[in-house]
Amino acid sequence: MKFIIRKATVEDLDTLVEIEEECFTSEAFTKKQLEYCLKSSDFVSLVALVDEKIVGFIIGAVEILGCETAGHVYTLDIKKEYRKKGSGGKLLDAFESILSEKGIRTVYLEVRLDNIPARRLYSKHGYKFIKVLRNYYEPRVDAVMLRKILRT
Repeated sequence: MKFIIRKATVEDLDTLVEIEEECFTSEAFTKKQLEYCLKSSDFVSLVALVDEKIVGFIIGAVEILGCETAGHVYTLDIKKEYRKKGSGGKLLDAFESILSEKGIRTVYLEVRLDNIPARRLYSKHGYKFIKVLRNYYEPRVDAVMLRKILRT
């Protein structure tokens, strides 16, 4: 098995939409939103490939959050059959590495309160609970905000 992480391109859009729709329901990013992220220089978009097939991706940005410049993970998606095989963690590590190179020291993200597998992944990678975000995704669907301080 050959595993590679590379920058995502607009040519990957249809595959990213398929994976996003497999991973999320009502809170899935639309094709137009994903396309915007891929085209914008404000976003960091990476794909994970196994044997030259895209199996997952991460999209995030550098933003001003409060009084600091920080990374913000918008979505991290792995195809079901490739979960629990390290792809999500490797994408997260690669994203964090790019942020570190830009001098960013903090990364935030939001995840559904009931998404235990994703919360385990983030916890394993050093993300800490900040607060619950009530009705974040839709009425009665809460999220938790997590934060990680990157090593300097």
